[in-house]
Amino acid sequence: MSAHTCAVRRSCTATLLLVTLQGTACQAWHTEDVAPQAVLATHQPSQLRITRTDGQQLVLHHPVLRGDTVEGTWQLGGYGTPAPVHIALTDVRQVATRGFSSDRTVVLVIVMGAVVGGAVAVAYAIAPD
Repeated sequence: MSAHTCAVRRSCTATLLLVTLQGTACQAWHTEDVAPQAVLATHQPSQLRITRTDGQQLVLHHPVLRGDTVEGTWQLGGYGTPAPVHIALTDVRQVATRGFSSDRTVVLVIVMGAVVGGAVAVAYAIAPD
């Protein structure tokens, strides 16, 4: 394998890693201070984290409100076939939506800058004169 091919692969891998980290690090769960009905009516989120009165947390995909029940699909551990879930509003203690997090984004930018700066410093240190 040529040095050029290795460099291109490393560059693509690093870019893919950084894009993936950016997408996940800039998002966080935000607890809503309003009732689940208001959240579903105003935000219409694609995901809704529900904390039940027994402490169990579920992330429902494509949640909808039907009468006095929140319905959606749920995957155990995020894997497998989605199963339909119906949760009565009386069993819901708290809801959270996923959204932009400025704190996490700032930390990510600082860490990325440090990593890139460190990589450049190492590259110059080991490069032949």
